[in-house]
Amino acid sequence: MKGIRITKSGKYQVTFDQGIINGVRHKSTKVFDTLGEAEKALTEFKYNKQRNLLVTVNNMSLVELLDYWMKKYVKYKCEETTRYGYNNIISKHIAPYFVDVELSKLQPMHVQDYYDHLMKVKGLSPNTVHKHHACIRKALDFGMKQQLVHRNVADAVELPKKEFFEGVSYSKEQLNELLQKVKGTKLEVPVYLASYLGLRREEISGLKWKNVDLEKRSISIVEVRTSAGKNVITKGPKTKESRRTIYIVDELLEVLLRQKVTQKRFKDILKSEYEDSDYVFTKDNGKPYRVNSVTEQFSKFLQQNNFPKIRLHDLRHSFASILYAEGLDLKAISEVLGHSNVGTTIKIYTHRFDIVHEKPAMAMSKALNLKNSNVV
Repeated sequence: MKGIRITKSGKYQVTFDQGIINGVRHKSTKVFDTLGEAEKALTEFKYNKQRNLLVTVNNMSLVELLDYWMKKYVKYKCEETTRYGYNNIISKHIAPYFVDVELSKLQPMHVQDYYDHLMKVKGLSPNTVHKHHACIRKALDFGMKQQLVHRNVADAVELPKKEFFEGVSYSKEQLNELLQKVKGTKLEVPVYLASYLGLRREEISGLKWKNVDLEKRSISIVEVRTSAGKNVITKGPKTKESRRTIYIVDELLEVLLRQKVTQKRFKDILKSEYEDSDYVFTKDNGKPYRVNSVTEQFSKFLQQNNFPKIRLHDLRHSFASILYAEGLDLKAISEVLGHSNVGTTIKIYTHRFDIVHEKPAMAMSKALNLKNSNVV
């Protein structure tokens, strides 16, 4: 077959003629042990060449591909928080490690060694390694579509097992104690919103008075505030289920009414120096807090008042756990939490809802009427 010749060692050398590119003819060769392998490779090459599916001849490095992916895909397709995360991973970790490694020479073992480096040298967690993997794999997928690489080597890499993180929940008694202790402090509003409605940090930080109806006693989650480095990002909720309206109970209504009065008092005192931002959770001058500020304040408050250490987000977990213990069904809990489906709620919370599986065990006992049987 034209394009195949037998070498002195008795093997079969295939010449892949990609034609003239930018005025230069590009050819490459590869040696195979059998004629069948050589013919198969050449046939596949010709098939791809006829359909313009050949990988572009280039000396691009992995880092250059990642930069190209960021500029041509991530910039237009991903949210700012995602872009920020990818950029951090690439600039702080991937680029310094791979430096000038060419795409054409990149092998699964290179990526595998990188993941080992992240855990053993950098001390990063398996979960963080999965984030790095997602970045590399998506960039290489883009490279395949652009015909810059012929395969995604990241697909052949073995990933470490993810670690399951389990937050801590407060009991009813602990939560009641916290709610009493936080009254009159700057944390009263966020703690009550998280405890009584299960709101996320970004939902609390992004809540505006225009989305609070004190007469009809409802709060609408239509906007959130988050951050990407020093940049504050205001956007809509991630899913349509997260966009929801929740009833304001008496205890929370009192807190919100007090917050209204407090903000009005500071506005009267500070006059032009007061910033009427319309946010519910603000500093004395009306400006909203940094997104991370509330979690920092919360952690410090717990330490100063000798409360068990939890995250602000764990108040959301406490909210869900207490509701379930009170007999509320999973669908209702899922809806108020703003989960995309009940499956998400089950995945996150079931292990803490019924740790000894008492409910199904008792249901089976009742069904078989074991209590009335003469069991020895």
